[in-house]
Amino acid sequence: MKPICSLAAIAALALLACEDDHDSGFVDEAVEIAFEARVADLPFACGQTYTGLGNDGGSGTPQDFRFYVYDVRFVTDAGEEHPVDLDDDGVYQGGGVAMLDFEDGTGACKNGNATLHTTLKGTVRAQPRHGGGEAGYSEIRFRIGMPEEQNHADLTTLPAPLNDTTMSWSWNAGHIFFAAWGVFGGDTPFDLGVHVGSTGCTGDAVAGEVVACSKANRPEIALAGFDHDTSKIVVDWGALFADLSLTAPSAACDVASSCACHSFDPEPLCSPLFAPLGLDWSNGNNVAGQSLFSVQ
Repeated sequence: MKPICSLAAIAALALLACEDDHDSGFVDEAVEIAFEARVADLPFACGQTYTGLGNDGGSGTPQDFRFYVYDVRFVTDAGEEHPVDLDDDGVYQGGGVAMLDFEDGTGACKNGNATLHTTLKGTVRAQPRHGGGEAGYSEIRFRIGMPEEQNHADLTTLPAPLNDTTMSWSWNAGHIFFAAWGVFGGDTPFDLGVHVGSTGCTGDAVAGEVVACSKANRPEIALAGFDHDTSKIVVDWGALFADLSLTAPSAACDVASSCACHSFDPEPLCSPLFAPLGLDWSNGNNVAGQSLFSVQ
């Protein structure tokens, strides 16, 4: 007796064959994306004092420079995005998120440790170019922060680096996406810095409620001219403070010894500290003109 093949079965087999043919054209490529922290043209270092900062040529010494990144993508000339799956290393990369850490715990840097993490490692699944060779990319895109479902989860349930208590807000049950601080003012020193994270949040994460935030504050960085074999991404700590007076504390500071934007207020500090990241502080959305990141 001859077997009877249904049209559905034949269609399913044909679909599998097509998928196999399609998948065979793709390759998994291990990639490393190098970041380098600078202050203008100088290497970033915790024990170094830099001059010519701000809008008044002030001086400053770094205290902190760390941030989370996720949703990393390589982009072809045709505009096709190829996601980079970040490796899990149990320390600085996990859960699809990585922390870039440029401070070594020396000098004025007190929040971190001696270990640095300046290179993302992962895998990109891409289709080779016609005629052989790997796919060519001309742009990289990534977001600062982490997905919403991870942002407000219990830290004890999250993998490293998402469980870092120094990069979280206890009162908001959320993470600090981006941290940059320094000591400024010369002979009359004061601390100045920013913690970027989602705000305008409702829902009690500790009680298990769903949290929704009106200001996401997750900037997307898009950098053209990127070659994944040779390029490095430069991030300028000094550029963050370019629109602020650094020779003396701003009138917006609560006290003379400390000035801070924790993403809530005051606007005279938060707006100029958000703009270099390509963020509109008033609504948490992306805007053009980020000045921290560049490709070299």
